[in-house]
Amino acid sequence: MKTLTKNDLFSILSENKSYISDNEYHKKAVDFIEKNSFPDRKNEIWKNTNLSEVLKHRYSNPQKTKIPIQVIQSFEIIKLNADRIVFVNGFYDENLSSINENNKIIACSVVDAKKNHKEIFDKYFNKSEIYKTDIFAAFNTAFAQSGVFIYVPDNYVSENPLHIINFIDGDNHKTLVQTHNLIIGGKKSQLKIINTYNSLSANYTLSNIVTEIFLEQDSQINYNTFQGEGNDASQIHNTSVNQNKNSVFNSHTVTFCGTVVKNNFTVNLNEEHAEVNLDGLYMPDKEQSFDNYIYVNHAKPNCTSNQNYKGIIDNKAKAVFLGKVYVAKDAQKTLADQSNKNLLLTDYAKVYSRPQLEIYADDVSCSHGSTSGQLDKESLFYLRSRGIPMKRAKNLLMYAFTSDLIDNITIKAYREYVNFLINKRLRGDEIVGLCSVKICPSC
Repeated sequence: MKTLTKNDLFSILSENKSYISDNEYHKKAVDFIEKNSFPDRKNEIWKNTNLSEVLKHRYSNPQKTKIPIQVIQSFEIIKLNADRIVFVNGFYDENLSSINENNKIIACSVVDAKKNHKEIFDKYFNKSEIYKTDIFAAFNTAFAQSGVFIYVPDNYVSENPLHIINFIDGDNHKTLVQTHNLIIGGKKSQLKIINTYNSLSANYTLSNIVTEIFLEQDSQINYNTFQGEGNDASQIHNTSVNQNKNSVFNSHTVTFCGTVVKNNFTVNLNEEHAEVNLDGLYMPDKEQSFDNYIYVNHAKPNCTSNQNYKGIIDNKAKAVFLGKVYVAKDAQKTLADQSNKNLLLTDYAKVYSRPQLEIYADDVSCSHGSTSGQLDKESLFYLRSRGIPMKRAKNLLMYAFTSDLIDNITIKAYREYVNFLINKRLRGDEIVGLCSVKICPSC
C-alpha cells in the first residue's frame, strides 16, 4: 500500500479553501510545510512513535454530518451540570449545543468569533506561532476549517463547567478532521472545561488538532481532556499554553483508546508567580501507541510546575513519555517537579520514558523521576493470602496506581465518569454508552 506523502496531504487539504487563518499565517504555515518533512526517528520528539499506521491511509476532507439528539444524550456525563458546545467532524453544531444565556463567557466556533468578536480573535489567534513547532501544527494552521472559541471576560467566575463534545464520523470514508481551538481566560477569571473526543464510526480517521490557550493575570483554567476516539482512529494534538502573572493552569488528560495518539504539550510561564499542574493517565491496549511530549518553559522567576503522568500498558501496546523542564538563566526561585510511572502488564508491552531538566538558574528546586515495571509480586501475594482472587487483586493494585490522578479531577461528575470507565477497563468489561456507543470499537 502506498504511503501518504506530505505532498499528497497538501493536495487533499488544498481542496478546501475555507480555512480560518488569514493570508499571512496561511503563507507562513505553508512555507514551514514546504521546508520540513513528516517526522521520523531522527526527530527527538517523534523518535519512538511510528507514523506508518497513520500514513498508510489516504484521507478525505470531512463532510458535514447531522446526528440525532439521542446520540448526544448517550455521551452526556451523568449528573454534570454544564454548558455544552458540540462539533461533528470539526463543524460547530449550534442546534446540539446549549449555552445558558446568563453565562457571560463567549463560547462559539472560531469561524463565528472571527466575524463577531474580531478584536479578541485577532489579538490571540495564531499568536503562539505554534505552526513553527511541528509540521502537523503547520498543516492545521494553514488549513483548519473550524474549532472552538472560548473567552472568559475579566473578573468573571463561571459557576458551571463547559463541556466541549467532539465527534468524528467517517461514514465509510477515511476522514481527516482539523480543528483549531482558541481559549482565553481574562484577568481574574475562572473556568472549568471538559473536552471529550469520541468516534461515531469504525472507519480509519485522523484528528489533527491545535489548541491555543492564553491565561491573563490572576486567571485560572481547569482543563480536562478525554481521548476516546476508537481503535481505528488516530489523533495528533498540539497544545500551546501561555501564562501571565499569578495565573494557574490545571490540566488532566485521559487517553483511553486510539491507533496512534500523539500529544505535544508546550507551556510558557511568561511572567512571575505563574503555576501549571499537568496530570496525564494513558491506558494503551492491543497494539496501540500513545505518546506524550511535555515541554514547560520557566521564563521568569518564582514560577511553579508539576507533571504527574502514569500509564498502564497492556498486550503489545506502547507508551512514550518525553518531558522537559527548561529553566531560563533569570528564572530564580523556580519550583519544578516531574514524575512518570508505568505499569507493564505483559512481557510484550513497551514504554519509553525520559524526563529531562535543563537548568540555567542556580536558586531552584527541581526534581524528576521515572519508574517502569510490573505489578508488585509481594503486594499480590499479600492480597491473595487474604483470600482475594488473583484477577481482583491485580485490579485493586492497578486502581490504586491511578487513584491519585483520579482524585485530582475537581469536577465531581467528570471524576465519577472517569472512575467508572477505568474500573470497567481494568475489569475487562464491555463499555456501552458514555465513552463509546455500540458501533464504536473502543473497548
